[in-house]
Amino acid sequence: MKICTRAARRSFLLAGIAPFTMLAATVPAHAQDAPATEVAQDDTAQDTAKDIVVTGSRIARPELDSPTPVAIVGSADIRRGGSTNIQDVLAKLPQVGIPGLSNTNSNFLTSGNGVSTINLRNLGDARTLVLVNGRRFVAGLAGTSVVDVNNIPADFIDRVEVVTGGASSIYGSDAIAGVVNFVLKDKIEGLTARAQAGITDKGDNPRYNISVTGGTSFGADEAGGIIANFTYDKDGGLLSRDRAISAEDCSFLGCGPQSYSSYSAQGRFQLFNNGRPTGNNGFTTELFSFDPSNNLVLGAGDGFNRNAVRRISTPVERYMGNVAAHYDITPEITAFVEGTYVKVKSSSAIEPAALDSELDVGAGYSIDNPFVPAAIKAQIAARNGDADPTNDVDHIAFRRRQNEVFSRSNNNRRETWRVAAGFKGTVAEKFNYELSYVHGELKDHTYTEDLDISKYANALDAITVGGQVVCRDVAARAAGCVPINLFGYNSVSPAAAAYVTAAMPREERIKNTEDVFSANISGPLFQVLPAGAVQASIGAEYRREKSVDDWDALTNAGLNSGNKTPDTVGKFNVKEVFGELSVPILKDQPFFHSLSLTGAARYSSYSTIGDVFSWNAGAEWAPVSGLRFRGNYAVANRAPNINELFQPPSETFPTGISDPCNGITATTTGTLANTCRAIPGVNATIANSATHSFTYTPADLQSINGFDGGNTALQEEKAKTLTLGMVLAPRALRGFNLTIDYFNIKVDNAIGIIDRQTSIEQCLTAALPQFCANVLRNPNTGFIRTVNAQNVNIASLKTSGIDTAVRYGRELGLVSNDRLDFNVLWTHTFKFDTQADVASPVRHGVGNLEFGGAFTNGAVFRDKVTGRLNYELPNGFGLSWSTTFVSSMYDQDPYRFEKNSATGDPVIDGHNKIKARLYHDVQLKTAVGEKFELFFGVNNLFDRKPPKLEDTVFTGTITGTTTAADVYDPFGRRFYAGAQVRF
Repeated sequence: MKICTRAARRSFLLAGIAPFTMLAATVPAHAQDAPATEVAQDDTAQDTAKDIVVTGSRIARPELDSPTPVAIVGSADIRRGGSTNIQDVLAKLPQVGIPGLSNTNSNFLTSGNGVSTINLRNLGDARTLVLVNGRRFVAGLAGTSVVDVNNIPADFIDRVEVVTGGASSIYGSDAIAGVVNFVLKDKIEGLTARAQAGITDKGDNPRYNISVTGGTSFGADEAGGIIANFTYDKDGGLLSRDRAISAEDCSFLGCGPQSYSSYSAQGRFQLFNNGRPTGNNGFTTELFSFDPSNNLVLGAGDGFNRNAVRRISTPVERYMGNVAAHYDITPEITAFVEGTYVKVKSSSAIEPAALDSELDVGAGYSIDNPFVPAAIKAQIAARNGDADPTNDVDHIAFRRRQNEVFSRSNNNRRETWRVAAGFKGTVAEKFNYELSYVHGELKDHTYTEDLDISKYANALDAITVGGQVVCRDVAARAAGCVPINLFGYNSVSPAAAAYVTAAMPREERIKNTEDVFSANISGPLFQVLPAGAVQASIGAEYRREKSVDDWDALTNAGLNSGNKTPDTVGKFNVKEVFGELSVPILKDQPFFHSLSLTGAARYSSYSTIGDVFSWNAGAEWAPVSGLRFRGNYAVANRAPNINELFQPPSETFPTGISDPCNGITATTTGTLANTCRAIPGVNATIANSATHSFTYTPADLQSINGFDGGNTALQEEKAKTLTLGMVLAPRALRGFNLTIDYFNIKVDNAIGIIDRQTSIEQCLTAALPQFCANVLRNPNTGFIRTVNAQNVNIASLKTSGIDTAVRYGRELGLVSNDRLDFNVLWTHTFKFDTQADVASPVRHGVGNLEFGGAFTNGAVFRDKVTGRLNYELPNGFGLSWSTTFVSSMYDQDPYRFEKNSATGDPVIDGHNKIKARLYHDVQLKTAVGEKFELFFGVNNLFDRKPPKLEDTVFTGTITGTTTAADVYDPFGRRFYAGAQVRF
C-alpha cells in the first residue's frame, strides 16, 4: 500500500550498510536494490527512518520492525542473477518451494504449458497470495486464484517482498503460506534500454530479452509523472533428447530399448477372441509387429522411445507492456492509474497419442480386413480351422502410436490485461487513505489436433469392393470415409489421416475476470502510554471473480481420443471489512528499549461458503538497542476456488482398481470375507457362480469408471501459523545483521481428493460415509461399477523449520569507496507432514520426493541455502558470485523402497538416493562511460548435472528426469551477455 504523496519519499540507511532510496509508493517500501534478505536496522537507521508501510501490514511504522519476517529481492539482485523470468530468481529463495507450475514441469499438461507460479513453504501455489503493488492480480489458470508471474517483467520490478506465514487478516483468502508482493518501479526520468542473450554450453536453449523503460514528470511543480516499459522475452525451450541423461526412456530394466513404450510407431498387434487374447496351443505367439523395413515380425516388436520427442522445458515467448501514471490534484489528493498488457505464446512437445483398440476405440480389425498381412490371415485361418476353440481368433487388437495421423502437442496463446486506478492522499495531515479499483482479464486458448473416434472406428472396418479397399459402412463411405492401414511404419495414407482427424481441434478456451474495489485509511488514533500513539488501519473490500473453461464440442461429448470433459463455469463474490492495530507499550526503559503489540482481523462474507473470520496477534520486544525479539500467531484461511466448487463431474476410467472382495468364496474365512458376503450382490454372485466365488474378469475391471468433479459443499481451509524470532544488529559491528525465525504452519480441512483405492478399502474396513459414498456397486452382482473422486475438506498439512539470514557489508578499502556485500539465507525444515485423509497414514515429506508433494506440489529439502558475495567499485565495475545449496533427497522413502521397489541392480537402486547439489553463478559488469554498461555471466558455472530418475522404478512425485527439472537444473552451464544504455 502506498503511503500517500511524493513528499513522503525519504532516504535512510538500511541495516547500517549503505544509503538506499526508499520510495513511499503504492505498496510497502524497502530498499530499491536491497539483496534478498531479511531487513534489519541498527540505531542509526532507526533514528533517520521515516514512516513507511511494509508488506504484511497496512500501518506506516517509524521502523522496519515487522512482527513477521520479510525477505526482499531488490532490482540489483534481479539483474545480478542473469534471469529474465522473475520465477527463476525467486525459486532460489529458501522460503520458496519448487514452482507449482513452470516451463520445466508443465510440458505434459493439457493446458497451462509454460505458466509460472510461486509456491511458498511448499504448501502449493494455491496457498500463496501474489500481489502487484499491494493489490490482487487476475489468475493465470482456469478456475483458480493462482497468478502467472510470466505477466510481470523482471526489468520493471523495483523489488519483491516476501512474507511467509498466514496473512489472511491483512490481505484475505489464499495467504496461508504467505504473500509475494511485486513492487513495480514508479518513477524514472529519461529512457533506459537493456538487451540480453544467453545460451548453454551445448549450444541450445537460447534465451533473448529486450527491455525499454522510460518516464518523465509533467505539470506544475512536477505534480504528475508517467513511466512505461516494454519487454520482449523469448525462451527457446529444451528437448529431452538433447541431454544424455534424459535421451531415452528408463525403467527398472534400465535406460534404453528395454524400457521403451509398448505403444510403438509401427504397432503391436494381438489376436483376440471373446474380448481377450487368444490361446497359443499349437502356435508360437498371438503377437505380431514389424521391423523398420516393415517386414512382419512375430512377437511384440520394437518399442517407442518417448523421450526422443518430449521436452524438458517448454518454449515461452512474451510481449509485455506496462504503464503507470499519477497526478497530484491537490496536496492531499493524488490520482493514479496502472496498466498491464501481456501476450504469451508457448507450446508443448510430447509423444504421439497411444491408441489401444479395446480401451480407446472399442473396436480392432476384423479378420477379413484387406489390410491384414497375408501371413497373419493364413495363421488365423489355421487357428480357426483346427477344431481347437482355445486358439480361435475373432478380431485383431492393437496398440499403436498415431505418429503420421495427428500431433497432440499443445499450442498456447494467452492474453492478460489489467488496470488499477484510484485516489490516495492524506486527511487532517496525519491519516493516509487509498481508494482503488482493479479489473483484470485473462484469455487463454490452448489447441491441438485430435481424433474423431467414431470416424476412426469406421476407418478400421474395411472391405474390398470392386478391387478397391473401402469402408464397410455404406453411410460412412458416402460421408467420405477412408480406410486406415495401421500395419507398419508410416502406413497411414494422408487421406486416411485427414479423415480420422477431428474436423475441429481439441481446444480449451479460458476466460478469467476479476474486479476488486478497495478502500482503507490508516494513521495515529490516540496516545495513552508515553511510548507513542496507537496506530490503526481500517478498510473494506469487495471482490468478484468469474472463470469460464470452455472445451470443444467433441471433447464435451467424449468423441475424441480423450475422456469426456464438461465445461466449467463459476463465479463468486466476497465482501470484507478489516482492521489492524499497533500499540506501543514501553520505550527507552531498562530492559525495554521498546515493547509493542500488534493485531489484525478480517471478516469476510462469501457468496459460496458464507462467513469467514481470520486474525493475527503479534509482539515485539527489544531489551536493548540492536537486539529485538518478535512473534506472531495467525489464523488464516483459503476459500475453495471456482474449480474446486463448480467443476462438473468428468468421466475417467481409472487403472489399477482392485476390489479386496475379488476371489472371495462361500468358504473363505476372516473378517474381510464376512464383510464382503454381507453385501447382497456379492453374496448373490457367489451363490450363482459355478465356482461359488466372487471373481472379476478383465472386462469387468476395464469397465469400472469414475467421475472427478467439484463440490459446492466445500468449506474454507483453515491454517494456524506461528513465527518466533530475533533480529540482531549490533552497533559495534556496523553493517551486520542476523535474523533467526522459527515457523510452524498447520493446515486443516485442506481440500483434496480421496484416492479411489482408499475409498474402496476403507468402505469395507471402516464403513465411513466419506469413503462409501464414492463406491457404487452393481446391486445385482456386487461388482464395482463406479468409483468417484470428489473434492472434499479432508486433508491436513504440517510444516515447521527455521529461517536464518545473515548480512554484512562494508567498504573493503582496496581502492577508495569500494564496497563488499555478503548475505546468506538458510531454511532448515524440521517437518513437512501430509495426510490425505483421516484413514491414511501421515507421510513425512522432508528429504523425500515421494511424500513431499501430496496436495502441495512440493519437494521439501531438509536444507536449502542461498548466498551472494558482491564487490563493486565506484567506476561501475562489479563482480557477483552466488551459490545455491540443496540437501540430499530420496526419490522414495528408503524403507518402502527396500521393501517394495528395489530392483537388485546396484546402479538403478543407487539412484533412489539423490546427492546434495551446490550450484554456482557468477556475473561481471563494467561501465563504459556514464551511460553505457556491459555485463557477462555464467550460471551453473561448474556444470552440475541433474540426478538420474527412472520413470517407473520409484513412486516419488517426480516421475523421471524429464519432470525433475523444476527441482534440479536440467540445462547445465549457461552463458549470457548483455548491455544497458541510458538516454
